[in-house]
Amino acid sequence: KQWYQRRVRGFDCTTFESYTDETSIETSLMVKQTGAIALSSMTHVLRSLTPNARGIFKLLATFQQESGPDFQGITFQDFYMKCREKFLVNSDATLRTQLTEFKDHMLIKTRHVDGSEALYIPVEPKILQQFLESEF
Repeated sequence: KQWYQRRVRGFDCTTFESYTDETSIETSLMVKQTGAIALSSMTHVLRSLTPNARGIFKLLATFQQESGPDFQGITFQDFYMKCREKFLVNSDATLRTQLTEFKDHMLIKTRHVDGSEALYIPVEPKILQQFLESEF
């Protein structure tokens, strides 16, 4: 049975590489999506979210797009205040939960800017603009 599990449509695909080596390409393929694939992925995930979750993502996408190509991200606290102003969340825990879901779907990433964690959407500005125009 093990021999059969290593075969894909009749071809032996055993690489004898470590698990880390074999799966390292998964992340790079997901993160390096461009063009239609990235747009399609964002659209598909967005459509499965609640209205408030869609609003949170739209707020981040709009803020990033309006900030221009030098956008480094927005701090959690600043983004939390923007979400509260729009009545999208009622606590920081609610926002953290939603951001975790976005991270799990690779819709957003974080980076450290000036000692703070900053949120951003890892797609090209052109793709983000197309997304905003098609979904909102």
